[in-house]
Amino acid sequence: MERVEILNTILEGGIVAILRVKDADRVMPAAKCIFDGGIRAIEVTMNTPKAIESISKLAKIDGIIPGVGTVTDEKMAIEAINAGAEFVVTPISKKEIIDACHKMGKPVFSGAFSPAEIFQAHEWGADVVKVFPAETLGMKYIKAVLAPFPNIKLMPTGGVTSENIDKWYDLGAVCVGVGGSLIKSDIIDNEEWGRLQTIAKEFATNIKHYKMNRTKQR
Repeated sequence: MERVEILNTILEGGIVAILRVKDADRVMPAAKCIFDGGIRAIEVTMNTPKAIESISKLAKIDGIIPGVGTVTDEKMAIEAINAGAEFVVTPISKKEIIDACHKMGKPVFSGAFSPAEIFQAHEWGADVVKVFPAETLGMKYIKAVLAPFPNIKLMPTGGVTSENIDKWYDLGAVCVGVGGSLIKSDIIDNEEWGRLQTIAKEFATNIKHYKMNRTKQR
């Protein structure tokens, strides 16, 4: 897929699952459960053991949109894209990362915190600005930032749950990044894959219902 198609597909799904685990052997079963639950965009963080190898494996599964997260330099981004990553997520914003990803035809979800950082990431060409940590800033922060910057696409990450996901969208988020509230550490430690799939399905179902209701209201 080309950059615009990848981005639109992720935004249509409305969620990026953030997969950060201590054991590389648990990446694939966790990712498959998340996908079977209805979430296509799965970000494997670079501080996960054998992250590049896992991204390469995910890229071979039809339907999954594999991404890479916790990218802090251009080299990481290029290595992950060459392994099969379709999108790149960063905790901070760097122009060289954004430029490298666009050169390779992939969208970037560039991390920022303050209004100045958010605007700078947008100016550098970030496809979506990842607002992190969103739970520290609070939901209303998204609405406040969008008041002067209505054209910037924001993805809050942190503090998003299946119960409050609709509120983030109502305040202007184009999608959300979800880690701990989806991929709970005890689920991974105990390999409760059925439970993980159930939670992923809750997120996917709530998003679907939200989008359907919004369509009916128009």
